[in-house]
Amino acid sequence: MKSNKNNIIQALSRRSLLAGTALCGLGLALKPALTLAAQASVQTSLVRDNIHLISGAGCNVVVAVGSDSVLIVDGGHEDYSAAVLAEIDRLGQGKPVTALFNTNWRPEHCGLNEHFGSLGTRIIAHENTRLWQNNDFYVSWEDRHYRPMAPTAQANSTFYKQDSLTFAGSSVDYGFISQFHTDGDIYVYFRASNVLVLGDMLTVNAYPLLDYVSGGWIGGAQKTTAELLQMTDAQTLLVPAVGAIQQRPALEVQQQMLDLAYEKVADAYRTGRSLDQFMSTSPMSEYDSIYGDASLFVQLLYRGTWYHVPGRAIPGII
Repeated sequence: MKSNKNNIIQALSRRSLLAGTALCGLGLALKPALTLAAQASVQTSLVRDNIHLISGAGCNVVVAVGSDSVLIVDGGHEDYSAAVLAEIDRLGQGKPVTALFNTNWRPEHCGLNEHFGSLGTRIIAHENTRLWQNNDFYVSWEDRHYRPMAPTAQANSTFYKQDSLTFAGSSVDYGFISQFHTDGDIYVYFRASNVLVLGDMLTVNAYPLLDYVSGGWIGGAQKTTAELLQMTDAQTLLVPAVGAIQQRPALEVQQQMLDLAYEKVADAYRTGRSLDQFMSTSPMSEYDSIYGDASLFVQLLYRGTWYHVPGRAIPGII
């Protein structure tokens, strides 16, 4: 088991050095093409079948094109909305957008909400995401104050656990597993194409952000990743919020990393270590070659776990 883990880690470390080519070794390289829209940083790639990826807009935007309509997952940041809308129009050849998903409440996922919401387009999200979009709150680790989005820009079609819709004659499943980055992270699964959009529930070349202010924490991240692994096979293409398309090994390593993170933070609480003392041990150094600087992750890991200690999230300390 340890040998297999090391092999996967080495493979992902090599891959992290090849920006934008995560699938080349698997013979599944994407086909990038510079958009002609206003923002030169926005690029479009074919994922599989009728599903396209627009990158460089603050987060990955997934565009599925059917015979008579278009489906979008996430919208990028509002600053890039003109470029993203132009590219969606090019891909869809003017077809109407039937639905827009928000995989969480963060602004980089909701940049198209105002445009499509004002048109009456269905904006689908977890109910907790809508509540955050309608809230006035301060995120301490960012030192940033968020104010409510305009009513027309908020999600207008919400759910709690799982749901599905039919698009281009096939089922698109979407659901919530547990708290990860926030308490409203959702996946969107294009079942016929075996493409799973994960938003911030999968990270590339960076540790995940467990935003404890809006409900993220290590226990939920572990549970979510474990269940996502059950949904995937060797052919599943995974779309993260930022970065290149991934496959199942990325989730496997993420699960191992999160399990280690839980063990480390649980031990820190059991032994009464402060955050500074915990950070001084460099608890995630084993994974820095894959995910980079762990400083913010370790802070969020420690602070977020504290809110779950009364619920006996860590056996043996209360």
